[in-house]
Amino acid sequence: MIRAEIISGNTGCLFLTGNCIPFYCLSEKSWVLLDSGSRFVRKDLSDYLIQKNIQIRAVLCSHAHYDHTENLAYLQKNFGSELVLSAYDAGSLYDATALKSCFYSYTGRENEIYNGEMFCRADRVLVPGQSQVELDGTIFEILQLPGHAASHLGFVTPDGVAYLADSMFSADQLGDEKIYYMLRWSETLKTLEKVKKSQFRHYILAHYGVCDKIEDLAEKNLHQFRRSLDRFRNLCRKESTLEELVQELACVYHISINHYEKACIMERIARAMAEYLVEEEILSRRLRDGIPVYV
Repeated sequence: MIRAEIISGNTGCLFLTGNCIPFYCLSEKSWVLLDSGSRFVRKDLSDYLIQKNIQIRAVLCSHAHYDHTENLAYLQKNFGSELVLSAYDAGSLYDATALKSCFYSYTGRENEIYNGEMFCRADRVLVPGQSQVELDGTIFEILQLPGHAASHLGFVTPDGVAYLADSMFSADQLGDEKIYYMLRWSETLKTLEKVKKSQFRHYILAHYGVCDKIEDLAEKNLHQFRRSLDRFRNLCRKESTLEELVQELACVYHISINHYEKACIMERIARAMAEYLVEEEILSRRLRDGIPVYV
């Protein structure tokens, strides 16, 4: 099921299973989407757009993860949508080999199987540091929100509504039993400190919903993220390989690693947390019999 709600002026949000997709109405029947959702919501999204006779003029993409990109090529082909991506994401989504820059633990063939729906060709590329993008005379501000992915952007519509993508989560999505992925935790924490001080009219979170005030929620995210990092630090009481840390992390969060895809995801989560602790000089790395270990 899909539900549409106007947030302010011409800016609205599509509420789908798993995440939100913001939209901006250039006209009643011509929209700009901020991200495209996953393949699992494609039928609901397509049926809604066809039923309402809405054309998607363009999609502004926040970052190259499956739940934000898997409908890009579909919208481009079936709705004539212009795809606007960062230079990094335009390159990484080009094919299975390029996508290894994001999903390095998969073979090229595995990227085709698991992530093939993400492949697309950008129509327009945003250069690093670009502050705005124009579509049919309408200006969208670009927010630099590093941390969650190698290139992670937010956008502000002309109505002053800021889309923060995956830089933070709603209060309902936070909790000690949740495990979070950030590519570079040090940048994520800096981004949250910056977002906490921002003053936009409304905020849309990809996971999940809309809020008018951001400071308290940003602080809750900071608190929970630091708790998660501390929890991971407590796993590192002895010299451990990354594989051993993955096993301990899965045990603490009661996660069953029963297929290779999940093992790869857990490896990326554990690696990012361990690298943060190394950057903060809380952990160090050395070799044990030629194998890297964290201590």
